[in-house]
Amino acid sequence: MKERLKYLRTLFSFRTMWENQEEEDWEDYDQKDNYISGEGYADDTRERAGLGSGIVYLAIIVLVLVAILAYLISSRYHLYTGYEVTASYEAEDIAGTRYVKLGNGFIKYGSDGVTYVNGRNETQWSSAYTVETPMTDVSGETMLIYEQQGYAVWIVDTDGVLGSFQTDLPILKGVVAKNGVCALMLKDDQDVRIRLISTDGTSLAQVRTTLEDRGQPLDIALSSNAQDLMVSLAKIGSGTVNSTIAFYHFSSAGDAEDSRITASMDYYNEIFPTVCYLTDSTAAAIGDAGFVTFSAGKKPKKMAEVKADGEILSTFYDSSNIGFVMSSDSPTDRFRLEVYRLSGRKRCDLTFSHGYSQIRMDSGEILLNDSGHLMVFTPGGVARLDTDYEKQIGAFVKIPGFRRYAILTNSGMERIRIV
Repeated sequence: MKERLKYLRTLFSFRTMWENQEEEDWEDYDQKDNYISGEGYADDTRERAGLGSGIVYLAIIVLVLVAILAYLISSRYHLYTGYEVTASYEAEDIAGTRYVKLGNGFIKYGSDGVTYVNGRNETQWSSAYTVETPMTDVSGETMLIYEQQGYAVWIVDTDGVLGSFQTDLPILKGVVAKNGVCALMLKDDQDVRIRLISTDGTSLAQVRTTLEDRGQPLDIALSSNAQDLMVSLAKIGSGTVNSTIAFYHFSSAGDAEDSRITASMDYYNEIFPTVCYLTDSTAAAIGDAGFVTFSAGKKPKKMAEVKADGEILSTFYDSSNIGFVMSSDSPTDRFRLEVYRLSGRKRCDLTFSHGYSQIRMDSGEILLNDSGHLMVFTPGGVARLDTDYEKQIGAFVKIPGFRRYAILTNSGMERIRIV
C-alpha cells in the first residue's frame, strides 16, 4: 500500500513522473528510438496513461469502500431468522440454576452455591452456601448475592469471593457498588433501615425511614462509587398513592442523617418501583406511568420526564436508553416497544407479536427470549433477530463480535452467529 501511494504521488508530479518512468518503461516498447522520436505515439501518451492508471486505482479503492459500507449497512438493517453454532461447551447444571453475565464470563448461582465460568464454560472458581431465596445485583464486575427475607450476604467478583456476612435484620432489598460496598434495605418492625455495609460486614452509614412519616421504601440504588444513594418511597393516603424520590450523599462519614439528604422530590398519584444510577452523573426513577431522569451527585436535579401512553408490562435500560414494553392495540401484534434517550427524546416505537419471559439491554441491543425463542432489536427500532431455539434457555447474552451471541442452558453453553 505504501508503494502504491508513493506511485500515485509521483503520477501527479509531471516532471518527477517523466524522469522516474522514462528509464523503467523502456522494456515495455519495441524500440526506444521510436518512443523518443514520437513515431507511433502521441507526445503526451505516457503522461496521460500514468494519470489514467492512477484514476483507475482510485476508482477501484472507492468502489471497494462503497461495497464494504453497503454490506455493513445492509447487515445491520437485515432481519436474521436463523443461526449457526460456532462453539459448544457441555456442562450439567442442576435444575433452578440461574445465569448472570459478569465481565468476560458468567456467574452460575442457585440455592446451594455460586460458580464463575469463563467464555468456554470452564470453572474459574466456586463457593458453596445455603440460601433459600437468592437475589442478586451487579455493578461492573462486582456482584451481590443475598437471601431475600433472610440474613446471608455474599459479595463476589470475577476473581472470587470478596466477602460474606450475616445481617441482624431480614433483608428486603440489596444493591452493590463497584468497590463491593453494598446498600441493604432491612426490615425493623414498622421501620425500614437502609444500611451501607463493607465487604467484611462493617456498617458504614445508615438511613432510617418511618413508614408513617415518609412511606414504604420500594427500591434503592447505589452509585458506582457508593457515595450516593437513591430511594423510592410510596405513601398511601385516602384513595391516593404518592411517591417521594430521595437522594443521600455519604462522602463524609461523620455527617448526621438529615445532613446527608441532598434532594427530595414528590410525585402525586404515581409510584416508582425501580430506581437506578445509569451513569455516575445520571439517575432515573422508572414508574408505572413513565420515567424521570435526574442529574446525580451532591445537587440532584430533574433532567427529563416521560409519560407512557399505555400499561407498562416491562422496563429495560442501559447507560444511554430507557425502554418500555406495553400492550399493543394492533390486531396482529400483541406488544409495543418504545425506547427513549435519557433526554426524553423517543428513539423508536414498534410492535411485535411473539411472547417473552426475559428482556434486557446488552452491549447496545435489546435482547428478548422465552423458553425457546430469541429476538433482538436495536434501540433505533431495527429488528435484528427472530428465531426459534431448540433448548430451554437459561440466559441469552451478547458477546464480542459482529452478530455473535451466547446461550446458556442446564446442559451447557453455545456460542452462535446469527445468519
